[in-house]
Amino acid sequence: MTVNKFPLILASASPRRRELLQSCAVDFTVKVAPVNELDRAEDLRHLPQDNALLKAQAVAVDHPQSLVIGADTMIIFDGKAIGKPADLDEAAAFLRAFSGKSHEVVTGVALICREKQICEVWSEVSVVKFKTLSEAVISEYLRQVRVLDKAGAYAIQEHGELIVESFTGEVENIVGLPLKKLQDLLKKYMNCQL
Repeated sequence: MTVNKFPLILASASPRRRELLQSCAVDFTVKVAPVNELDRAEDLRHLPQDNALLKAQAVAVDHPQSLVIGADTMIIFDGKAIGKPADLDEAAAFLRAFSGKSHEVVTGVALICREKQICEVWSEVSVVKFKTLSEAVISEYLRQVRVLDKAGAYAIQEHGELIVESFTGEVENIVGLPLKKLQDLLKKYMNCQL
């Protein structure tokens, strides 16, 4: 583990984001502030950035000396934001809609430290193309993967081979935390080797 220059906090309850950040071999703690996420913006692509900043700022208030990471991931399909399914029927409907088509996965990230006046906010966009899915494949996927806590009712890292034909961009972005730029910024601000 790398010894951090100052404390690093992940402002997210997502186990997937925790795993991705652990892969960077940095010490961090998880603190989640209850925030009301925004659900409207002139441009949907800006929402994940806005929500990531909201989450990071909420945690940074109580931890001004820490470097805080906030993140938010959204699926955009046919000009609409697709969230987590309410139930398995809606999950199946999402997968049917994605069948044979492409959608965008946008993850917004905020890296802030109040005391050091650091504020880096950005987003990464990946495009995921689904295979043409039969009802049998949809049923099998829903049997194998717990989808109710996942935007769009799927996780590319969990049996993605059943449903995903191809994708562009970082796979980590699709999972929920783009690492390339984040690692560069952590090196810059924490003087650590990742």
